[in-house]
Amino acid sequence: MRKKQIDLFFKELDRALNQKAEIILAGASAGTLMGHIRPSLDIDFEIKPSFKRPDLEEIILSAGRQAGVAVNFSENINHWSMISFLNYRKTALNYKTFGKLRVKLIAPAYWTIGKMARYYALDARDMAAIIRKKKLKPKNLVKLWKRALHASDLSLELGQFKKHTAHFLKTYGKKLWGKRFRYELFVENF
Repeated sequence: MRKKQIDLFFKELDRALNQKAEIILAGASAGTLMGHIRPSLDIDFEIKPSFKRPDLEEIILSAGRQAGVAVNFSENINHWSMISFLNYRKTALNYKTFGKLRVKLIAPAYWTIGKMARYYALDARDMAAIIRKKKLKPKNLVKLWKRALHASDLSLELGQFKKHTAHFLKTYGKKLWGKRFRYELFVENF
């Protein structure tokens, strides 16, 4: 998915929905708009319409078909994982307004929470690219990941999230933050 296709979808959605709504983009499509060159296969987003309508799902799917894109959406992306996205709504960044739609991007650091929770090889590479591009600092990221972990309900995913974090820092730490980076110091108190 390229920027042009993402924008086309939101133009179609605005036309079809014809009401105010706030969108927060997540997933690889948000990564695309943050400057990562890997195209997304779909558009992942949260939608908060000004009023609920029973046909909202069909409107969104129809706009996706009109734009020729696959969509994945919810009223609350915090439910997409057992790991909390914390206050992602407050930190979301303005992207564009399409008529009555206000589209935002999940902030890059918060975006990494979802990628870390799922943690496929592709997710790790995407994170590395965005961390490098946005110059995210390891201390701030690990602190955010730790906050997300502690804000999450008890589940098996907590242990997986810890393992993913350790693996990512060990594998990508020196590449992202230099030869002096010591992943052990960051995972020691995680």
